[in-house]
This record gives sequence, C-alpha cells and structure tokens, in this order.
Amino acid sequence: MLFRHAIILILFSAILTGCQPASSEMTRSISVTGHAESLVAPDQAKLTISVNRDGAELAEIKQQIDQVSASIIAFLREQQIDDADITSYKVSASPAYDYEDGKRVSRGYTAMRQIQVTLRDLAQYDSIVDQALQAGATYIMNVEFIISETDQIYQQLLATAVEHAHQKAIKMANATGSTVGQVISIQESSYAPAVSQQAMMRVHQEAADVSLPGKNEIRAQVSVTYRLRD
Repeated sequence: MLFRHAIILILFSAILTGCQPASSEMTRSISVTGHAESLVAPDQAKLTISVNRDGAELAEIKQQIDQVSASIIAFLREQQIDDADITSYKVSASPAYDYEDGKRVSRGYTAMRQIQVTLRDLAQYDSIVDQALQAGATYIMNVEFIISETDQIYQQLLATAVEHAHQKAIKMANATGSTVGQVISIQESSYAPAVSQQAMMRVHQEAADVSLPGKNEIRAQVSVTYRLRD
C-alpha cells in the first residue's frame, strides 16, 4: 500500500511540474521584419539578332544569311565586343509551303540564323541595333537589360534590412519598458532577383540614344526574433 501511495505522489508531482509556467526569460521575445530597397539602372544587355530569308534555293538563301551575318559580326568586333560575348552558331532551315485549293504547294525554303550578343556597355545598344538592321537583320529578339552586380547590391541591402529590423525592435521594446537582447532567430524572407527586362519584336530603325532601360527595384527583407530583457 505504501508503495502504491509513493507512485501516486510521484505521478502527482510530475503533473504539477509539467503545469508550471515556462521561464519568463524564455517566453519574452519580440519578432520584427526589416527591409531595404534600391532602384538600380541596368548596366548590361543581352539581345538576339535574327537574320531570316525565304527563297527557292536553300544554298542561295543560306549564302545571303551568311553575308548579312558576317557584316553584323564584323561591326560588333569593330565596337570592341569580345568574341566570347558573340554566339552565332544557331542556324535553322526548313521547307516552306503554301496551300492552293486545299493542296500543299512547295514555295521553297525558309532559313534563319540567330546571333546572340552580350553588351557590357549599354551606350552601344542603339548603334548596334541600328547597324544590324541596316545590314539586313530581320528581328531584334529577346532583349534583356541586366544589372550585372545584382548579388553584391542585394547583400548590402540585406545588411541594411537587418539594421532596420534592429531599430524597430529597439523602439518597440522601449515603448514597453524593456530592452532588446540577443537574437533568437533570423530568417531571410526575400531572395536575390535575376533582374532583367525582356522584349521580342520586329524593330524598325530608330535614331540613336532613344532606348532607355529605366530602373529596377532590388529589395531585401528579413524576419528577426530578439530576446527581451527588463
């Protein structure tokens, strides 16, 4: 009987212990978010110059495409664009057909070469687009305006976002008569964006210096939980 009472007392004691409130030091905390943003102008561009031709003889239209492509690439090199920033191997060709009275009729071939270019100086953009069109390019495609140092800028904004969260926590804690202690947890709630702006179009020749890429916003945000002290 005494053994049975001892077990009951031990269980009762365990229940009381489990019902005790957690340490106030462990539960007193404050959670805040901090953010920082910046408007940044793109400093590079990627574009695809497409040279398309149709004709009865595949060899003939291929020769026309090669001549236009060679002229465009020569101009790019004159502008000190490195060969590593020029890709011109994408060539495609296929039969072309018309339909007359419900029947498919061959009209020869259609062929295309795509020249992909990375411009590390945006000041060259307008002149290169104009020259490519003058040389016989058909389309300027997949234009991307890029911020080359996106990650570096984002890392700086992350540090600013953490400081913003800390200042918010201090003000909120002071309003309750407390002070901010150690960081309990911190979480990045944003990510470094691949900032680009794209377009695909048939381009007509334009006057120089009219292409304005504008600015893109880069934003960083964090969530931080601090311990509160009296």
